[in-house]
Amino acid sequence: MLQSTEYASIKLLDLVKSMYGVPRFGRSNDIALFFSEDASLRNKYMIGLIFVFAIIMGIAALWFIILIILRLLGYRVGCASGAPATIPAEPIVENQKGSVCTDETGEFIVMQGDQNRVNRTRILFFLSIISAVAASAVFLKSSFQVQKSLQNFYEYSENIRDKFARLPESLDVAISSSTEFHTPKDEVVADLTTFCPTSSGNVGGQDPSEITANLTNALNAIADLALEPSFGNFNASMEDINDVLDDAVSFMSFLESPMEPWFISLLVCVGVLLILIVYLFSCAWKAGKEGYVFAGDSGKNCNDKVLHRVAIPLFSLLLAGVWFVTSVAFTSSTANADFCYSEITTGNTVLSFVRNLQYDENSTFFQLVDDYLYGCTDGISAALPKSYEFNAALSNSRSLMDTFISLDVTELDAACSGDATSVMAKMQTLSTELDGLITDYSNAYDNISCETIAPLMQKAVYEVGCNSVSSSLLWIFASGLCLSIFGTIVLSLRSATQRPEIYLLNTIDASEDGDNSYIEEKILITKFN
Repeated sequence: MLQSTEYASIKLLDLVKSMYGVPRFGRSNDIALFFSEDASLRNKYMIGLIFVFAIIMGIAALWFIILIILRLLGYRVGCASGAPATIPAEPIVENQKGSVCTDETGEFIVMQGDQNRVNRTRILFFLSIISAVAASAVFLKSSFQVQKSLQNFYEYSENIRDKFARLPESLDVAISSSTEFHTPKDEVVADLTTFCPTSSGNVGGQDPSEITANLTNALNAIADLALEPSFGNFNASMEDINDVLDDAVSFMSFLESPMEPWFISLLVCVGVLLILIVYLFSCAWKAGKEGYVFAGDSGKNCNDKVLHRVAIPLFSLLLAGVWFVTSVAFTSSTANADFCYSEITTGNTVLSFVRNLQYDENSTFFQLVDDYLYGCTDGISAALPKSYEFNAALSNSRSLMDTFISLDVTELDAACSGDATSVMAKMQTLSTELDGLITDYSNAYDNISCETIAPLMQKAVYEVGCNSVSSSLLWIFASGLCLSIFGTIVLSLRSATQRPEIYLLNTIDASEDGDNSYIEEKILITKFN
């Protein structure tokens, strides 16, 4: 298992282990197959993800089909069709003659069981509303977390792409500068060779002959990059590498900012869904306060038209969208777990991607990926040894040249056999040339060094891709699933948004003396508003 590196913290989350075990119904969970040139291998993995997607969407489809069937059955299934609850009621007897006072008092007798059924429906409706609102809040927060994590991953990738995109031009400039530096360098090296082979004394407490010899060796170590095959080959491979990076970043461009249409649309839809949930709550609350209504006498006011023609259809549509987003989050979380579990436990998944993109292990691209993720020991890339050697030679020459230039010319002339004034003048000129070469080479070297690329790549893969993205995807899945379930319960119990209807029984089963006490606990006197 991979351990944390100098640049990134690596941790295999428990939720990743759990999502890695999601059933694929006989299909593969090797995400590297997605990049295979073999279509059958790609399909082997993709069909497994489709099955994962179908797990959640299958539940949603079945639930919605049942609701549609119940709606088509209408009053035959009662309030399960979405129609208001309809229950029988008995008028109240006033006296021994059996006269009815219902019309004067507005009171009716309904069965306790019928009243309890209405109450249970409304209570469950209200609890589902509250749960849906809470789930919506978590869903919105998780959406921002997902967007931020994905944006961070995109920015890391874009940064890597931009640095490699600048490399060909900056490397051409460095190679040209190296060639131009070579001529004055050779002249100075030739002078240094005969300038102070031995010294008659120290200068500034240092042996000038030793300093001269060390500086000569350091300058000789600065090669002409135009004559180095490794730099030419590397520069030639940049076009292919940049094409891969361009394609990858372009594919992820929808993650660039929170102002992307998909994210704005998601927030708007959840916001509208929340408004509709509150509206349905207010309708149910109003219906509960108003009490019963005679069957067939409810009429259709403006609020009823908005409820049945706009609110409930739009709520159903948005709820289906939440089920879809939840399924996508579940599938994405599973794919993320496929990658992270395999990569962290084996350290080979990213390289498998590269192999499946038809890059062999000797290619520059493969070696760079291998180094930036798993290598870069002591900040040195095994894939680019010459670049580090050249950079070290420049740094060493700069240090020794500063030491040489700091020596007193008069004392140096007395201690050495050569012309110290002439050599020092040429050294001053070469120092300026060396500064230019260091600047030009740094512009190229800084774009590919381990210190630059390895932190970006390792943080993108391990800290963002396998940590923040993993956890935020799971949160959006969990909150989305809760919102979907409780929202669908609200839709199933939408009859609670309407006043229950009553109809009077044709007979009055009461005692002859007009006493209603025979009813006892089985019935309830209910005020009709």
